[in-house]
Amino acid sequence: MIDARTLLAAAVALSACAAPAPSPRDPRASAAPAAAPLAPAAAGPALAGARPAPAGAGVPASAAAPGDPRASGDLHVSGDPRASGDPHAPGDPHASTDASPSPDASPASAVPRGAPRGPSIEIDPPYKLGQRPAPRGQAETAERDRWNAGGRGDPPAPPPPAEGHPLPRIIVDIDKVKGPLKARDVERIARRHLWIHVYSCYRLRAYREPSLHGKTTVRLTVSRAGKVTGARATASTLSAPDVVACLEQRARSLPLPRAKAGSTVVASLQVYPGDEPVEPPPSVLAPGPGELRPEVITAALADALPAWRGCYEAALAGAPALWGRLAIRFHVTAAGAVDEAFEVESHFPDERMTRCVLRRARALTFPAPEGGDLRFVAPLRFSPEPQPSGR
Repeated sequence: MIDARTLLAAAVALSACAAPAPSPRDPRASAAPAAAPLAPAAAGPALAGARPAPAGAGVPASAAAPGDPRASGDLHVSGDPRASGDPHAPGDPHASTDASPSPDASPASAVPRGAPRGPSIEIDPPYKLGQRPAPRGQAETAERDRWNAGGRGDPPAPPPPAEGHPLPRIIVDIDKVKGPLKARDVERIARRHLWIHVYSCYRLRAYREPSLHGKTTVRLTVSRAGKVTGARATASTLSAPDVVACLEQRARSLPLPRAKAGSTVVASLQVYPGDEPVEPPPSVLAPGPGELRPEVITAALADALPAWRGCYEAALAGAPALWGRLAIRFHVTAAGAVDEAFEVESHFPDERMTRCVLRRARALTFPAPEGGDLRFVAPLRFSPEPQPSGR
């Protein structure tokens, strides 16, 4: 009697011999097994005070596509600022609590093992004053706004204490009041209202004469309705007649309370230089006739990168996630000297670092512009992302 198991084994063998071979066109014949996705390396314990890892860390350079911005290292000088490979800056800057936006993030594998690391500083393409490139759509506008505001981490690190006295020192006193108005009330109102007016008048000359200072006494005639109907400078130690005339005019705007009768007020306005230069008034901010090629400007700016890195590293000590964009408006004389460097357009979230960067910027020199003086804007982008040394 034939064993049933023997017949079953023979039938299976015959069916295998009769099965057709796979056709070369059959996709199953050449399909390789699906590759498993690359798993990131196991994360170890975070180091106290360690800076955020660069975006894309843990992805080997060989795994990046040829067009993937992660395949290249960090650069100091960017081309189009809109060509950033940062995954966070175009979106919510708080999308990650352990990585800050980076303008050009590079993978950890792009940095040789043991190589020095440091913060990323990029120089965006400079442009002549009044010729800022327009963003292409709302997304780019939002991205620029986020970078212009920057951030101090999540939760944000407290800002550093004020250092020195950057603005002019302005003192407003009421020396005498004749009439029903009370001197104490007039002085309180005058100090709150006139400070910005004194500053605006002082700017007319102080941006060219940094040591300008003095005291001006102004006699005010006030109606019973509280309106200043007359203002005359009776004495001044300021060597700037245009500033004195401006103070007379601005004093007329002082709003005072109604009274039973008119009054006469004698006010003294003192102004002295602060610890930082005074920005020119908007009325003199012209682009200038001069021209410098963007690459020439960028090459000159690169000389300040080591000093700017020092400013940034000092700020990172108190706010390890500090990031943002700092746009600097330069005025370069016909001889190539810098006599103005102020933040414009952006609001970098660390005043002390901003002042440090601007001081270094004022020490730069440029080739003499062709055609005369020149005002231009050079935006810098700061990120705590590591980068290869020597870039």
